[in-house]
Amino acid sequence: MALSVLGTIVVALGDDAGPYALMIGGGFLVGVYAHAAKMPRLLAVAILFVLLSSILAILVSFSYDGSAPQVKP
Repeated sequence: MALSVLGTIVVALGDDAGPYALMIGGGFLVGVYAHAAKMPRLLAVAILFVLLSSILAILVSFSYDGSAPQVKP
């Protein structure tokens, strides 16, 4: 069940880095808020969200089939 949900998320987000960076950044913002408001359960959820978003981004980067990005001088 969980793998099918992750697969659906990966297909929906594609292999662009932007959505994954937004997910990680959003998790960090929620984590900072939870820490400042002394909400340990929300902080734990934010940490797990950042961890899962990072793992998801890494898995997507390994499955990327396109050409290497060109660096402009």
